[in-house]
Amino acid sequence: MKKIERNIFNSFNIYYRYYKKTGLYSFVISNLIKIFLVLVFVFILAFVINKFIIKLSELPEYLVDNFSTPIVLLSFFISESILGLIPPDFFILWVSEFDNFYLMVGVLGFVSYLGGLAAYGIGVSIRQIPSIKQRVLKFYSTHVDKIKKWGSLFIIIAALFPLPYAVACTVAGAMKFPLKNLVFIGVFRIIRFFIYAPIVIQIL
Repeated sequence: MKKIERNIFNSFNIYYRYYKKTGLYSFVISNLIKIFLVLVFVFILAFVINKFIIKLSELPEYLVDNFSTPIVLLSFFISESILGLIPPDFFILWVSEFDNFYLMVGVLGFVSYLGGLAAYGIGVSIRQIPSIKQRVLKFYSTHVDKIKKWGSLFIIIAALFPLPYAVACTVAGAMKFPLKNLVFIGVFRIIRFFIYAPIVIQIL
């Protein structure tokens, strides 16, 4: 039993030192700081909009009344598949008007999850064209480096933090990152929506 505990401790220590050496912990801390700064900016922006432009509490109703649910979800899926063009929290604001709010938050999370898989598929397609693959991997060399160093952990961080998740998935596909791993860890993308939803609602 002691031998097993010693082996577990040694393995943990090895991983701890490796991730510390490669900068994982400082990367996570920097992203936590980014989240804080983004929240401060959003609260200030929300205050200004609420004060001088439009009541934010009226915005979700306007969005629901003027845009059909399938069209919005399709737009969200496309955004989550291609570079994450629209901030996902905007869509949380949209579903806040629905009676079944948390069900719709789950729907958004699942659509984002599927968008990540679609982005991975785009990466696989890019991999088939060497010239484009080389350009993409060079352009996103930072992501390539982090996936090589941290593997699934980087994808999880991209799923939870304000990082371009679609880009991370596309690069993963271009790098032959195992699809089965992405299918599993992509669940963190759904969890992200349930974490952020109460925060976004507080802004209203």
